[in-house]
Amino acid sequence: MRPGVGARLLYGRGGRRAVVVYRTRTGKAGHSMNYHRILVFGAHPDDEQTMAGTMAKLADNGVEVYVAIYTDGREGYPEPWMKDRIVEMRRAEGEAGDRVLGVKERYRFDRPDMGLVNDAETLKETMRLIRRIRPDAVFNHGPHDRNRDHLTTCALVLEAVWQGGEPVCAELGEPWDTPHLFYYKGVADREPDLLHDITGYAHKFLESRATQISQHTLFKMTAEDFAREVARIKAENAPATERFWLTGRTPLLGFPDIAR
Repeated sequence: MRPGVGARLLYGRGGRRAVVVYRTRTGKAGHSMNYHRILVFGAHPDDEQTMAGTMAKLADNGVEVYVAIYTDGREGYPEPWMKDRIVEMRRAEGEAGDRVLGVKERYRFDRPDMGLVNDAETLKETMRLIRRIRPDAVFNHGPHDRNRDHLTTCALVLEAVWQGGEPVCAELGEPWDTPHLFYYKGVADREPDLLHDITGYAHKFLESRATQISQHTLFKMTAEDFAREVARIKAENAPATERFWLTGRTPLLGFPDIAR
């Protein structure tokens, strides 16, 4: 492992605990954080695959990886004949992607694609999920996006993480104050705050994308293209990172390095 980007495992009760090690923008070593469970929110089936390398790496290191998708993907059909089958197709594709990445559970809100609404019902359902899973870190869409469902997801998750830790709505479960909240996409006003080392897992993005057969037209790649690129990335095994951004609910362990 290269200096400054190392990762290690801690062992304790309950089995392995992954230690997430990141680099700051300076490339210097950052602080490590250990997680038992993470919860990744996505607006649509396959949004979560933006952080595929991190998900696969954590899963391999014993972390329970949960995915929660708000919409059913019903508008993601590139051909008219798919319209009546697309929801079923995307459900199966999501499960196939989960197997590639080692996801423990996929939760579906099944709201209509292009019609996600930030209402009390969806907020409470999100709070209930957070309180049930009790994640050490939540990963969310960021606030800068053209897609209405992405923006609504961002707002829903931000509030649900906060409200989920408050002594309110007792019928939704015991409050859970999520320790860390990150954006994994949708931030346009600054460079990423964290660069997480995914060397050895960079191919997982395209490997999971390949399972989304109904979306290959959107991705402008064929099954053969995916297979060829996955093989190339695995053979090269070049250093690779995934980008994340801090939110107001992300305490740092000590002062960060000065970015120059």
